[in-house]
Amino acid sequence: FQLGKRVLQIGCDPIHDSTFTLTGSLVSTVIDILKEVDFHAEELRPEDFVFEGFNGVKCVEAGGPPAGTGCGGYVVGQTVKLLKQHHLLDDTDVVIFDVLGDVVCGGFAMP
Repeated sequence: FQLGKRVLQIGCDPIHDSTFTLTGSLVSTVIDILKEVDFHAEELRPEDFVFEGFNGVKCVEAGGPPAGTGCGGYVVGQTVKLLKQHHLLDDTDVVIFDVLGDVVCGGFAMP
């Protein structure tokens, strides 16, 4: 951001701590926010799931299923879909995906 770039960091981990050092807190995850609106993504606005962190870095936490259950790739796919619907990827110069290292399903590599 100090170089004038618009940066978006997307945390892709059930413990949703990827953006903690940027925001100073554990922000709500996309999957939890979607649950609150009964998965009606059209009801969400960017301010519902995008949080501003240090130096203006935009932060999103995808969240995911508990370890060993479900597929994190689904959640990442839904997060990217939301970001595209709101043109947030178009308005960003650098996107950082912080993915967990112990992937248990192929959907994470190809959401």
